[in-house]
Amino acid sequence: MSLEKYIRQNRSKLDDKRMPDYRDHEFEARLKSELHHSAQPIQRKRLWALSIAATIVAIVAVGAVFTIDRMEEIERRDQLVVALGEDQTNSTRLEAIYEIEDLSRRQKEDEQILAAFFKILKDDSDSNSKIAVIDALMAFPENEAVRENIIEALATEKEPLVQLKLIKSVTILRERRAEESLQEIINDTETLPVVKENAHATLAMLNNK
Repeated sequence: MSLEKYIRQNRSKLDDKRMPDYRDHEFEARLKSELHHSAQPIQRKRLWALSIAATIVAIVAVGAVFTIDRMEEIERRDQLVVALGEDQTNSTRLEAIYEIEDLSRRQKEDEQILAAFFKILKDDSDSNSKIAVIDALMAFPENEAVRENIIEALATEKEPLVQLKLIKSVTILRERRAEESLQEIINDTETLPVVKENAHATLAMLNNK
């Protein structure tokens, strides 16, 4: 039985005297008013609970989307690392390098991809792949491993086009640790004149730094 119905049926017992009939309308109005006010906190609690539930659902949904995106990102990363392998064609590797270079502009460096890049820079015989890798690596000028591998590559590289790209990179990085390698390039009788000229210019810039 509801509170309102109970009070209506028993209000004659709640006092020594029965309320006059002319009080009935006043009693009804006050009763409904009291019941309405007592219900408001309950309604607010329900709305509050529903609001929290909706927020939790939204957070879970966002988390699920983030997890899926992250899994797809990792899967694509693994595919690109495979595409950089020695058993792949030069064109396949170039496509992977250029895609990674584009991704690198939007996110932090990936250790696995960097390791694959360093391997290409040291061991690959394709000049185009090396040049593309150098461009991709230059997206991370503050990365110490990137700087060290570019310096090491400059010391061993013999292909003129790659040498020129490495010299330009050293110039951009303003890396003084490359001075010895630049001097060796200048002293090497087999070095092309255009490469020597660029090495001279970079060495002079570094010495005046």
